[in-house]
Amino acid sequence: MTKENRNAPTPAYEARLNHIRLTIWENVNKGSSYFNTVITRRYKEGDEWKESCTFSGLGDLALVAEAVNLAREFVRERTLKSSDTNNDVEN
Repeated sequence: MTKENRNAPTPAYEARLNHIRLTIWENVNKGSSYFNTVITRRYKEGDEWKESCTFSGLGDLALVAEAVNLAREFVRERTLKSSDTNNDVEN
């Protein structure tokens, strides 16, 4: 492992649902957190794994819907947790 890899940022949350990957990145700006969500589909072309941001068929869409639910729940929990921490500091 190189120094570059050890210092690379890590996602705040990551989940795999079959071939669908959900990645959530937390960003902090001026003391406030916000989240970016990425949903991709992994597929194999020959011997190489690739990613796409397009989805096909009902199976993919069902997995994407589940990924969206997981993302919403994660961000909601983190936002509420952050809000509770801020309220404790203010009181």
